Parts: sequence; structure tokens; C-alpha cells
Amino acid sequence: MVLKWGMNIIKIEKDSWLLEIDLNGGRIISLIKDGQKILGTFDRIDNKKGNTHICVPNFASEGVEDFGFVFHGPFRNAEWSLVSQNENSLKISCEIDGIEVVQDFLIGNEFTQNILVKNKSGENKRVNVAMHNYWDTEFGWQGTKLNGVDITEGFKTNPEVELENENILEFPGKLSIIWKVENFKLAKLWTGFREENGEKFYDQKYVCLEPEMEFEGFVETNESWIEMGEEINLSQKISLK
Repeated sequence: MVLKWGMNIIKIEKDSWLLEIDLNGGRIISLIKDGQKILGTFDRIDNKKGNTHICVPNFASEGVEDFGFVFHGPFRNAEWSLVSQNENSLKISCEIDGIEVVQDFLIGNEFTQNILVKNKSGENKRVNVAMHNYWDTEFGWQGTKLNGVDITEGFKTNPEVELENENILEFPGKLSIIWKVENFKLAKLWTGFREENGEKFYDQKYVCLEPEMEFEGFVETNESWIEMGEEINLSQKISLK
């Protein structure tokens, strides 16, 4: 079943999946399978609201000082266009400054997000790509594992860790998640916090494992240039184990 409600929200329900997409920012508002919350929208401890969004042509603060880029890129706050939809898929697109991004969402045995980034301008462009995934941790994130390794401390220290093509995510109190990626090499670990009197207090209801095409800072290197007409394809797939 495909429902479009509100001004910008599209909801798809099929095969025990629930997917909600906001055309304002091209964001994943929620992803649920068999009642298990996987990706969601959260009120953060720093009084911001967070949910899953794409970062193009830069991730975090890379390129902000050197090239005047917007933090995490402008696409997460732009209005996206609905290209097509049916009972189990949805395609949206957005073009800013000659860079076109297409997100194609598909629900079946697994949730699939295909991403196309294309340089449609008349000049070469610096590009990095990341997904700012907000994973639901309603039972807390102490003891979270990625491919069998406890990564709890990483949500405080914020490292970039290597991803396999197929990864296993284990969150407390939840079924394990099979997380497949294509052309995402790394993941940044993070969660929101507030600091008071030198002590940090962390959000507990979500964590961000953010798949990155390349390391943070890549867009400031000469390897980040893509030529006129060149395109990049990436994807992530999610299912319950």
C-alpha cells in the first residue's frame, strides 16, 4: 500500500515493512520491519531533531572552510521531487548547483536504498557522499556490536570504522540487522550529547553509524573531483537476521 499524506510525506507499507520519506530534505523519517524500529526520527539532547539524510557533496565540515560548502551539504534541507512510486518502491530526485542526486527506495525481502550522484554541470565537481543514518536504540546502545566487535565507546570518541560489503549490527534488545553496502567504505560513529560542568550527557534512544564513500576530509583532496557527466552509484540494504 502506498499512501501520500501531508504536504511532503510519503508512506509505503508492504510485506511487514513501513517506510516513511519526507520530500523536504529527502529524509527517511522511519523504517520499521515486523514491528522493530530500525531507522527513526528523534528529539536530540541538543534540542535539534534528527533523522536519516544524505550528505552531498560533502560530509560534516569538510570543505566548509576551504570551499564555502554547507555543513553536510545542501541536499538534506532542500525540496526533493517525486519521480515515481508504486506499491513497493519510491524514487525521488534533487539537483543543486549542477549536481543531481537520485534516491531510489525499494521494499521486498530487504529494504534497499540506491543512490545516484551525477555531475550535470559544465565543470568538474568535488564530491564525497555519506548517509547520516539514525539507528533506533530504544533499549540503549551499551554493548552495540558491528561485525562482532563492541563499538560502544565509539559513540563517544567518534571514529571512522571500516565496513564490509555485508555487515551485522547488534543493538541491545533487538533482532540483529544485516546491513549491506556498496561503495561505502567507512562508517562514522556518533550520537548527540550535551555538556554541563565538563561532563557529557549522551542521547540513548539512537546512534548514528553513517556510511561514507570516503573518509571525512576526502572532498578537500584532488581525488574527489568528478568530471562533467560522470556519475557515482552507491547503495545500502537492510534486513533483519
